[in-house]
Formats: sequence, structure tokens, C-alpha cells
Amino acid sequence: MSTDARNHHYIPQTYLRAFTDGGSKKSKFTVYDVAAGSRFETVPRNVCAVRDFNRVSVPGIDPNAIETGMGRFESLIAPAILELDSTNQFEGEVRNTILNLIALLAVRHPERRESMRKFHAQLAKITMGMILSRPEAYERITAEMKSAGTMKDGGPTFDDVKAFFDSGKYDIEVTNESHLQSEEAMHETALPLLSQRNWMLYRVDPSDGHFITSDNPVSLTWRNPSEIPPFYRQSPGFAMRDTEVVFPVTKSLVLIGTFDGQSGYEIARPLLVAAANGRIAAYCSRQIYSPKRWFPALDAQHQIVNGADLLKSRIANL
Repeated sequence: MSTDARNHHYIPQTYLRAFTDGGSKKSKFTVYDVAAGSRFETVPRNVCAVRDFNRVSVPGIDPNAIETGMGRFESLIAPAILELDSTNQFEGEVRNTILNLIALLAVRHPERRESMRKFHAQLAKITMGMILSRPEAYERITAEMKSAGTMKDGGPTFDDVKAFFDSGKYDIEVTNESHLQSEEAMHETALPLLSQRNWMLYRVDPSDGHFITSDNPVSLTWRNPSEIPPFYRQSPGFAMRDTEVVFPVTKSLVLIGTFDGQSGYEIARPLLVAAANGRIAAYCSRQIYSPKRWFPALDAQHQIVNGADLLKSRIANL
């Protein structure tokens, strides 16, 4: 029986533990499952995981090569966070490790993969529709494939393929290898853009609450969305000026990166803590994680309230 780990975390457990009440493997946090409409407590091991998320199927390559590499990177996260927490200095190897983490979390996510799958599926359907629009086109393409050795004689006829295509009784998938290759390219694009930003590190005063995180912890937004044409408001890019990246590092620390802002360290004002939590909650995929059953957030009138109360309309059994 295989002993390979098949439950792969797309959000590292080491990162998530920084938002538990105790910070250890067995420490729990409160999960607000906005999608399911529930609240419960659990350990980080039980969230943000997908079976075989990093598994590859390439001859001559260990199927767990990517997962193993991710494990090595994850071993760097905890020391970097501990050093940042003790020094309040976002620089050097600490900065490099955490920026790599931000880039990684920004581009590797199940929802992003599903969006890419849908895009490729739609493109494949359009292509197949064109090929199957005329028997002559199909015969020409299959003849070229047979000549190249990628298709054998005696395959399905044009009518068979057309009937199957028209039935719609199939799924178009994208391999993990394709997703991982695309994510590597996006990571390499995002990382230098993140590095070019100026980063403010904010620490919360314990009397003002704590920061939360989510299953989609990197938020990228326009700083002045009202000045952006409506068509572009929902799709800022990491290279765009007048954008802001918010990333909760621990329940005590948050990073905010801009191109034209300041770099440094400050104690966060209560309003900033609540605003950051509201941003983090708004950008979750389906779940929010908090060390307590409450967290500060802003209501519609920009008043600081318990964020859990704002979720009551969406989560039935709080």
C-alpha cells in the first residue's frame, strides 16, 4: 500500500498555524465557512487541502517531486515569520521568503485552476466545432495526425466523433502538469512586481483585536476604484500603479504593499485593523480563519464592529 501523502495543502499549514490560538500543530482556529453557511473549530491540517493538488505524472519524475519541494519551502516560512515577529524588520531573507509566499498564494489556488480549465475547455470546444463543421476539415486534420504518427488507422469516423461532440457527454480536463507549469510562469512574473512595491508592516495592539486570514489570503485592489473605468475595476494587475496588496502574516501582523507609499513599521490603528480584516474577509474563497470567535471589522457606516456579526446574514448557525 502506498504511503504517499495525497492530501496536498494549497495554503501551507505552517502559515495557517500563525492564526490559531496557540500556534502549534494541535492548536485550533475558528472557521467561518461562508459558502456552507456554518462555523466550526478545527486545526489547519483540515482546511485548504485538495487531493493530489501537486502530484505529477511524468515518466522518470517522482510523482511527489513538487509536493516535496513545497515541503522544503514550507520549512523556511516559520523561521521567517518568527524573525519578522521579533525584529519588525521586513528585509533580507525574511523579505524574500515572505514575498515568495505571497506570490505563491496569489497564483496557486483551486479556483484559479478551475477558471483556467473552463477557459481551455471553451477554447477546445470552439476548435473542435470548427474541425467538425465539415467532413473535409476533419479528414484533413486526421490525415495529418496519422502522417505524424499521433493517430492510428481504423479510428472513429467523422459521424462517430460528431455525434459524441454534439452530445456534450464529456468533460474536458487540464493536467496538473499544465497547471503547475502555468503557475510557475505566473509566480516568476508576480515575484519581481511584488518586490518593487514599498511595504508597510503593521502590528496590532492586543487590546484592538487581531488579524484574520482566509483560504485566499492575498488581496489585490485599486486604491481609488472610483477613478478607474468600470470595465477594469474588477481586474487590477500586480504591475498596475495605484493598487494595494494586503497580506496578513500572523494574527498580530499584516503587510500592505504599494508602489508609491512608504516602507516601514507601525502599530496599527484600530480602524486599519478593522479595515484590513474586512478586506481579507471580502476576498475569501469560501472560508475565513480567526483565532477567536470574533474579530474587528468595519460595517457599512465605517464603524468598528464584531466581524462575526456581519456574517450572520450569510452564516445561519453562528
